[in-house]
Amino acid sequence: MDRVARDRTQVFGTIRSIVADSLAVPAEGILLESRLTDDLGADSLDFVDIIFMIEKAFSIKIRDGELDFFSRLDFSSPGVMKQGFLTPEAVDSLRGWLPALGRVEDPAKVTPARLFSMISIETLCILVESKGK
Repeated sequence: MDRVARDRTQVFGTIRSIVADSLAVPAEGILLESRLTDDLGADSLDFVDIIFMIEKAFSIKIRDGELDFFSRLDFSSPGVMKQGFLTPEAVDSLRGWLPALGRVEDPAKVTPARLFSMISIETLCILVESKGK
């Protein structure tokens, strides 16, 4: 797929197909806000498989760069963590990658363990779209 021709509808359609095939779930049940682990039942191996298939489908590489938004956080830093939860500044820095953070009932109660569960189909679309810029 040509990088310039990537719009959200095309990207979503391709990712939806990939996720449906990988997880053996009906494509109709996969929405932009569907979370890979909590809503669709993906585990870490499924996630890796999905990333590989996305890279192949879009002729891009996202494993070494864009997914670093998790690893760039220093969970030992008081600027990132306070009393076991991410600081508001840390949460804000992740909103662009994790739209599910905007749907969290109490953003002051986000733990590092909860971040992985917030990776959604929309997160994958954002990763792909970021490669087309």
